[in-house]
Amino acid sequence: MSADANNAAAGPAKAGASRVGRPPSVTVQAIVAAALEIGLEKVTLKQIADQLGVAQATLYRHVNNRDELLRLAAFQLTLQRQLPTAANAHWSDLAVRYAESLYAAFVSEPQLINQLLKGELGPHAEVDVLEPFLSAICQHGFSELEGVQLFHTIGMISIGAAAGAIGLKASKAAGKPWSESMRRTLAERDEAELTQIRRVLPATLNIDPIPWLPSLYALLTGIAAARGEQLPARTAHVKLLNNRAAV
Repeated sequence: MSADANNAAAGPAKAGASRVGRPPSVTVQAIVAAALEIGLEKVTLKQIADQLGVAQATLYRHVNNRDELLRLAAFQLTLQRQLPTAANAHWSDLAVRYAESLYAAFVSEPQLINQLLKGELGPHAEVDVLEPFLSAICQHGFSELEGVQLFHTIGMISIGAAAGAIGLKASKAAGKPWSESMRRTLAERDEAELTQIRRVLPATLNIDPIPWLPSLYALLTGIAAARGEQLPARTAHVKLLNNRAAV
C-alpha cells in the first residue's frame, strides 16, 4: 500500500478518534460557579453552556430553567458573604450569623424549600459554606466533627423556622390567616376540649413571625456551658430581641 493510501486510511480514523470519549463533566456546582463568574444580572444558559463547553440541553439535566439557577446561585452567594471571619468574632457570632442568613435565604426564596424536599438542594449548595464555617469555628477549639454537628443543628432550627414563616405568610396571602383559622377550629370544638391550647392561645395568636432565635440561643447556651463559658452580651441580645417581638 502506498504512503498516500496509508495517510488516507489513517485520516478518517484520526477524525473519528476526535469524536470519541466522554463529554465534558457538568455538575450543578460547575453551572452555579459559571453563572457567578459571568454575573447573575445578565447570565444566560447559553453563555454558561458555551463556557463549560457543552450543549445547552445538557444543563437542563441539572437545572430546570434560568430562574432556578439564579435561586441556587443567589442562595450560595448570600451564605458565603454573610459568614464573619473567625478573627473578629466569637464562635457564637458565627453560629448566629449563619442561622440568620440561612433563615433569610429560605424566607426570601420559598421555592428553595421545595427543592430541598425534593433532594435538589444537595451537597453542591452546602460544601462551599460548610468549609469556611469549619475553618472559622475550629479556630475556637471545636473539633471538625463538633463543627459539622453544630452546622447541621443550626440548619434544622433555621430551615424549620423558615418553613413555618413561609406557611404563615402563604396562609395570610390566601386570605386564611393562621390566627383566624385557629379561632374557627376551636369554636367548632366543644368548649371542654383542648383546654390547654385555649389557655395558652391568647399569648400566641398574634405572634408573626413566630420567634425562633430563642431556640438557637438555648442551643448555644448549652454548648457554652459544656465548654465552661458564658455567651457574650452581643450574642445574648438575640434572646431579648425575640422575646420583645413576642410581646
